[in-house]
Amino acid sequence: MSSNMFKQNANNPTKYRMFFNYDNDKKVYVIPMLPEKIALTVNGKLTSMDIDRFGEVLHRGKRDAIQIEFESIFPPKFGSNYCSCLKKEFKSPAVWHKWMLSLSNCKNPFHFVLVGSPFKINMYADIVSYAPYEKGGDVGAIYYKIKIKEHRKPSISTYNKKKKKTTTSGKRPSNKDTLKYKVTANSGLHLRKAPNGEIIALIPNGKSVKSDGKKNGNWYHVKYGSNWGYAYQAYLVKQ
Repeated sequence: MSSNMFKQNANNPTKYRMFFNYDNDKKVYVIPMLPEKIALTVNGKLTSMDIDRFGEVLHRGKRDAIQIEFESIFPPKFGSNYCSCLKKEFKSPAVWHKWMLSLSNCKNPFHFVLVGSPFKINMYADIVSYAPYEKGGDVGAIYYKIKIKEHRKPSISTYNKKKKKTTTSGKRPSNKDTLKYKVTANSGLHLRKAPNGEIIALIPNGKSVKSDGKKNGNWYHVKYGSNWGYAYQAYLVKQ
């Protein structure tokens, strides 16, 4: 097998690990061989405009979604000198190939994690392209090229003139707990203290939760039972 960029330490074989998880991390898949090279593309957003008697002005907005590309191998046999997963986590090339195809066609994004690397990637993503192939002389192995992109749900803000509400008490009514979402994760959805933070509860599939409307990226601030926390928006449908 080809040597790879992330050299494994005999005393710590799992220092560098790459995950392609799904269904709120209920289905965990650890890449068997790390790539020799991983390329990240992060483009900023620049808008140019000309102002009379002043010249060109550049305005920087939010960055584009992160794109990641790499090549690697699904080996036919486990080897402690080249595998980045534990033996009990090892899966055959056929199983990995089937998993990649399912992720390419899945409705919700998968959870991509790279630990041990200076990049420290932890994000939800979608597969842009997956190209598997075989090589002569390496029977049973599947080589592949893959390109994934950070999953970012667009948010559209609209302005609606609201009528002033009055109450018998004369106090402004609170809009807290007025938003409701339904959980769509088959195995339930984790409620966390912070985005990608500590898990404090598991919300069952089909359960409704309340929200105060606060967001942190792709995470919604919701209430389940007596606990407030953050849940990933891809598995929440507004009611």
